[in-house]
Amino acid sequence: MDASHPILIYAELLSNIRQVSVGCSLQSPVSSNTRASVSSDGQVLTINHDGVEASVCLPGRVASIKQLPIQNLGTKSLSWRLPLAPTLGDYVSPMQEGQIAPWSASDLQPESPISCRTCRVTIVKSGTIKVWKDLPSENWAEMMEFWHCHKPHTHGHGHDGLTTSKAYGASSRISAQSGIGFVDLTSFLLAEKDVAISAIIKGSSPVPQNEGDPRNETPEDGEAHHSPAENRPIFCQSCGSQLGILNDQGTSVSLFKWQVQVNEESHRSSSEPPRLSHCMSAMLLATMARSGCSKSIILPLKVQDQKTQDDSQANGTTKSLLNIWVFNSNITFSSTEEARSPIQAVKVFYRMITQAEADKLLDSMTSDVQDIYLPADAIRKVIDILSSSNHVLPQNDRQFKEWKVGLLEKWVGNGG
Repeated sequence: MDASHPILIYAELLSNIRQVSVGCSLQSPVSSNTRASVSSDGQVLTINHDGVEASVCLPGRVASIKQLPIQNLGTKSLSWRLPLAPTLGDYVSPMQEGQIAPWSASDLQPESPISCRTCRVTIVKSGTIKVWKDLPSENWAEMMEFWHCHKPHTHGHGHDGLTTSKAYGASSRISAQSGIGFVDLTSFLLAEKDVAISAIIKGSSPVPQNEGDPRNETPEDGEAHHSPAENRPIFCQSCGSQLGILNDQGTSVSLFKWQVQVNEESHRSSSEPPRLSHCMSAMLLATMARSGCSKSIILPLKVQDQKTQDDSQANGTTKSLLNIWVFNSNITFSSTEEARSPIQAVKVFYRMITQAEADKLLDSMTSDVQDIYLPADAIRKVIDILSSSNHVLPQNDRQFKEWKVGLLEKWVGNGG
């Protein structure tokens, strides 16, 4: 809330109790002249205060109330719980039961070029990727124990070679194949030879990094937690954006979905590609589904050619890592600070912790925390996204004990 928006309204759909929770922050105390009402169709809430009017489209249709009760005179906040309309029907936001990956294989056009999201330079030429295929979830190899009546490598009745062709086993990797775009939760796995070599730079970023930022740190080699394998980053030759990583085998490339542009199939109604917030929320929900843990520590992906000296200690500062706790995996909210309201999102608590605190949480015998790896630049952007979303909430709802409250937009399939 600022001078241009003196009234901040935030509304959140509570579908389990069939209510919409509304909070409001004002720049001056509530007075007897303050008014609040709901439109006749139950979809818009309007507040008048100190000669200023603000409205928001509610995330669910509520019962029409000509004048809402005004309480808390003398304070700078208002709140209500509004019951959903009796004939709710289509007005409840569709709650997604399963995990929807941003850009699944069926969303993407075969033979589409892949370009840098920032500068539109072509990274993979048109016609190179003949088909898109979804990769299984991260724990697919372990689940083979349950999907098959016996392990593929233990049989001996005429299926020679099946183990290699299907890549079964917890230690197995899916190999990139020329002409095929494998679609992971947040990236595309491609054969290196399918990428236009002249369009990328391998190794160190051509753009100077902000080494003084304590969030841009990679754990030293001697520390307890680091990325499971070192990979080489790849950057756009034109604008310097990190597009992905060259995997340690040197034969495949992973391109981050939030950094590239791909043509979508005509059945998709949205022209907006997945953003980093969509990918981050998908990673958090996938981690919850796999491990049952709602808390995660976001660690910087360790890559070759990256400076590993602890600059934060050298500068007299403390290394900080992002700790996220998923509070509600599926909400729909509206806010006067978000023109695209209503929006489906994941509601999280977040905080910055030291490396020592992270090690203690991850190493505990009763640990309920998982680690998630992202490039250091992406972690900085996630922190900025969370900080920005914190200001979408009313002043009284932005903090829970030592945690800040944030919102990460979800990818909702048809329409993004």
